[in-house]
Amino acid sequence: MLEKRNQIIMVLFVSIFAIVFINVYKPFGSDKWVGMNGITDSLYLSWSTLLVMTGMAVIAMSRVLMYRISRRPDHNITYLKYVLWVFVELIMLSGVFTLIALIIEDNLNFQTSTDPLRTFFNAMQNTVFIIGIPYFICILCFSYIERSAKLKALMNENIGFKSNALISIKDSRGVLQLSVAKENLLYIESADNYICIWYQKNETLKKQLILITMKDISEQLAETNIVRCHRSYMVNLDLVKVMRREKENLFLELGVLGVKEIPISKTYGENVLRRLVPLA
Repeated sequence: MLEKRNQIIMVLFVSIFAIVFINVYKPFGSDKWVGMNGITDSLYLSWSTLLVMTGMAVIAMSRVLMYRISRRPDHNITYLKYVLWVFVELIMLSGVFTLIALIIEDNLNFQTSTDPLRTFFNAMQNTVFIIGIPYFICILCFSYIERSAKLKALMNENIGFKSNALISIKDSRGVLQLSVAKENLLYIESADNYICIWYQKNETLKKQLILITMKDISEQLAETNIVRCHRSYMVNLDLVKVMRREKENLFLELGVLGVKEIPISKTYGENVLRRLVPLA
């Protein structure tokens, strides 16, 4: 709620809500402030917009002050302080609206109330509706967005690299797409700008398409035993059962029904051989 962007959104939303509220409910008998017979809707809209902008100028200055204070290392805006701050804003706005009402009443010789205190409480009541409701809506929205962001961050944690049992795969945006037991992840196949993850689930061969390049997924899985063996393939070396040569070409077999043999290219062959057949 204290971020600059959210503060700006709140002020703009409150302004729009206030203009609609004032034009629909016409608080303080304000539609009769200019002439006993009232004023036209267009003129009232212009007048109410000016009134709202005056109030929002007060709110904007208050929010700038709140933002600067919240950025100081020796200050902390708690929930209680935030509520008290909003309460002070209500009092300030009510005072401004009361002053405007009294000035207009005096200049136009039109009175809705002879008691300034009663006018203030009336202004306070209407101000609660004018900014209280949109404040509450904004707080709910900001809280929802914050909780959603925290949930997304939690889901996108690299839990696979922290676990001995799981390997996590994220897409090009960093969004977690798949977590699979390392003994079930068979190989990865390139598909243009996508990759196809081949894995086992309950002895059944499964695949999932994810938007990420082979280069990026190679970097993402650098700390695992899923290594690149070809321009278009990565393979789980822990599951390799057979490595065979056919003429000048090398192939890996995983010994899983329905899984094709995986080629090894010369570019990546040395690294694969070094990890499969380590030197004594």
